[in-house]
Amino acid sequence: NIDDVNKAFQEMHEEVEQKVYRNDLDRALTSQQTLNEVLCQENCSARWMWRSGQLSNNGYAVPWEVQSVNTCPENFLWDEDKSVILTVAPGLYEITLGFFCSKKPTVQVLVNGETILTAVNSASFVIHHGSGKLANGGRQVTGHMTGLTLLDFIALPARARLTI
Repeated sequence: NIDDVNKAFQEMHEEVEQKVYRNDLDRALTSQQTLNEVLCQENCSARWMWRSGQLSNNGYAVPWEVQSVNTCPENFLWDEDKSVILTVAPGLYEITLGFFCSKKPTVQVLVNGETILTAVNSASFVIHHGSGKLANGGRQVTGHMTGLTLLDFIALPARARLTI
């Protein structure tokens, strides 16, 4: 029947109209990939934890024991229980630290062996380029805790070695 054939052709035509041309798909995928690369650069982050409370390097460096987040493992290189974190790409980085212990801590940030920032228990809180906050914590389940937190921005060279 001619009506059935026409109806079948109409349905096929409607389906073809909904399909995407290969060139259009490739162009959209390329555009999305470019956008993803830009957004991923802006959201590149990593976080490590020091749980044991034991220092390495003759008692002067924090050994990073657990990596809890790393969205850019090709840029943030670390080894378990080592005190150095390597950032491959140069650029401006946000650094956030939080140390909670039974005594008021003094924390130094070193880049390639050079101290760039010191957060101490003093009225000035942070010496050099910092914006730190020192607070005596309230009573915790595990006892009295003192916290030192710090958020700052640092410009790092390529292949910078960070130590805390």
